[in-house]
Amino acid sequence: TFPFFPRLMRSRETMSEIGGSSSPMNKHLRLAVGVTLLFMHVVPSVCVAGAGSPFRHSVRRHLGSIKHVLRGGGEDSRAPFVGDSSMTVNNIWTAGKTQTMSVSVQPMRIDDIESWYPDSKPYANPLLAKTWPINNNFCSKHETLIETIFVDSKWVNERGITYHQWVRAGPRKEIFFNPTEVVAAIVTCGGLCPGLNNVVREIARTLIDTYGVKHVYGIPFGYRGFYTYKWKNLTLESIDQIHKRGGSVLGSSRGGHDLGRIMDSLMEQGVNQVYVIGGDGTHKGANAISREAARRRIPMAVCGVPKTIDNDIAFIDKSFGFDTAVEEAVKVITCAHIESSDCVDGVAVVKLMGRECGFVAMHATLASNDVDVCLLPEVEFDLELLMHYVQQCLDRRGRCLIVVAEGAGQEHFAGVDLGTDASGNRKLPDIGHFLKDRVKDWFQGKGRTVQVRYMDPSYQIRSVPASSTDSIYCSALGSNAVHGAMAGFTGFSCGQINNRYVYIPIEDMCNQGTKVQVSASSRQYMRMVRTTGQPSFMRTVPC
Repeated sequence: TFPFFPRLMRSRETMSEIGGSSSPMNKHLRLAVGVTLLFMHVVPSVCVAGAGSPFRHSVRRHLGSIKHVLRGGGEDSRAPFVGDSSMTVNNIWTAGKTQTMSVSVQPMRIDDIESWYPDSKPYANPLLAKTWPINNNFCSKHETLIETIFVDSKWVNERGITYHQWVRAGPRKEIFFNPTEVVAAIVTCGGLCPGLNNVVREIARTLIDTYGVKHVYGIPFGYRGFYTYKWKNLTLESIDQIHKRGGSVLGSSRGGHDLGRIMDSLMEQGVNQVYVIGGDGTHKGANAISREAARRRIPMAVCGVPKTIDNDIAFIDKSFGFDTAVEEAVKVITCAHIESSDCVDGVAVVKLMGRECGFVAMHATLASNDVDVCLLPEVEFDLELLMHYVQQCLDRRGRCLIVVAEGAGQEHFAGVDLGTDASGNRKLPDIGHFLKDRVKDWFQGKGRTVQVRYMDPSYQIRSVPASSTDSIYCSALGSNAVHGAMAGFTGFSCGQINNRYVYIPIEDMCNQGTKVQVSASSRQYMRMVRTTGQPSFMRTVPC
């Protein structure tokens, strides 16, 4: 009675490939193929493809195919990924039609210490000898991740798009380092961020408990701690409870990257694994250490874990600590909403972190649903138009709540130069105080008294312990960082792309052309504007 059945009967060859019908498993596979084909008939826009199990192979054979040839860089599982530069996707189902699409991929090769130690013999991963927990989830040399899961086939064919291809993170059956000879150092740099202690704890635990490393050191107060302060010996006992507090138990600081002195200290202590937790500037320093070790032909793995509360690091889905920061920001916004509501003509201004991007401000605005105006660094605003809208809010509701990212409105400080901080970042004029004063002055000029409440929780939202989701995320980042270093990879950072953990070359991550910012044409920004109800505050766009 259904047109699906002739289609299923035509796939008898596909069904027979699964095997005889006597096996319960094969019966299940045959049923799964049939159900999938029925689903495909009802929803033709779905494409099922892949490789591995008999079920996926059979469905792929019936519906189309994906040819994606990958090659490893060597015979053992430690080999860095090389890969092909093209992918052909056949029979993509779109609105009941099929298309053929050619996609170019750029393999993101990460450095391998083995390349300057070609005669080194691999060691068996200690995980292989563990009977509990049972772990068969090792990564092979062929496992990679394509950076995108959304493709406009027409657009790709017309413009010729190249996508990145990443090495999958995780343990390898063969590793470069003998765990008994590993001496590891962990350092946190830059500003504080929720989850720092979670990452430190997981790196140390994976080294000590999983791989049996005997010497793990914590470097106090950033890069300068390598050559200025006494290193901390990290043990399972000393790190047991550190995830329950905010900040960094190691301490942190900006600057202090003296490459020569750092390398001398590392060599003196016999360190062969360095774990660096920080943002763009910190990763540039880690890349310099990795390059110098390679130049000297030192078998040293240098691994980064990306950290920034602003969530503006390239490629990755998000930075650890970002969710926690948003949650804390929402608490402050709730307080500001009460303050502005419980007085006559109340205006609350909340300044949040975000030097060059407004992700924290935007997400906190979306989560709170109490904000009337959200100002981001990516979108300029005209002060007069903003004041008129604040007046409209007061006339309509008797209150107005403004959330502003710290880097917003810099066009109003033309000619102001406050210098740079220790990391080389430009010091920004205080947009929060600027708005507070302008609101008071503007309404005073109108003969109207307003009550302005100003809140700056910048340090509050970054110094708290990690939330549950960030804690889980940090644990995965820390353990995968160790797996990569033990495999002999170096000059890489560990991150999550499309909800999968991968290794990213630090040099590419630090490329200034890959800076991440909020797009004013994005759906997320449009959702925020609909949530606040704010108009455009730019003269060039009609309000």
